[in-house]
Amino acid sequence: MHMGFCQTNELGVFGGGSLFHGDVGSQNSENAILESQPTIGIHLKRNLNYYFGLNLSIMSGRIQAHDVKSNDFYINTRDLQFKSKITEFSFLLEFNFRPYLSRDPDYNYTPFIFSGISKFYYNPQNQASNGIWYNLRPLLTEGQGSDFYPGRELYKLSGIAIPIGVGYKVNIYNYITLSFTLGWRITFNDYIDDVSTTYIEESMLTDLALEMAEPSSHNFNDGFQRGNPYNKDKYGFWGLSIIYSIKDPVKECIDLIQ
Repeated sequence: MHMGFCQTNELGVFGGGSLFHGDVGSQNSENAILESQPTIGIHLKRNLNYYFGLNLSIMSGRIQAHDVKSNDFYINTRDLQFKSKITEFSFLLEFNFRPYLSRDPDYNYTPFIFSGISKFYYNPQNQASNGIWYNLRPLLTEGQGSDFYPGRELYKLSGIAIPIGVGYKVNIYNYITLSFTLGWRITFNDYIDDVSTTYIEESMLTDLALEMAEPSSHNFNDGFQRGNPYNKDKYGFWGLSIIYSIKDPVKECIDLIQ
């Protein structure tokens, strides 16, 4: 077993897709993958030894969901949808299940897990009947920031998340590694899709806001449940990274245990 100082730096590019699980759309994980949108990113990693590494990353993509994709009758009838660009800055700790170091042919593949902290930015939009996509936050679709609903604060367009994920990486040629990852971000936000609590009085909304808040023809009454405020939104990413290993030729690995 190797436990040593084999510190290397890695620079990688990521390509894959996004994931979303919130109030809008299907609650099934498989449909979250079907709604996946292109995502790109970059990584700067520091391998501390054969088992642990630190990862700074920037991810940029888009998340979306639509109620018509749900098999739940009420959600399908509600007929809400949204899309949002999402940008994330993360600091992650990776743990390898077996000794791994690129450029080392004896330890050149491993499954791994990761977690850490992320700062993300988003801006939910919905498409009106005229085909134009509008920012939802200024429309106050659930009365956020209104004197009539003092408990509903105007939500921020950023938040903190806890990433949790798994991956598998393999060194395919000397300094080149391929790494597949799948991870979710546990957030403390419930308005990533602009849906959280109940419908509000229609007279409080502009015509555009009313169309965005209640596109269904069922005319849900004030106070009728629109979302679930006790289940925070989650998003995630899946995809493949191509990683280039930068090793200091002067430094050699110092094994503590063999």
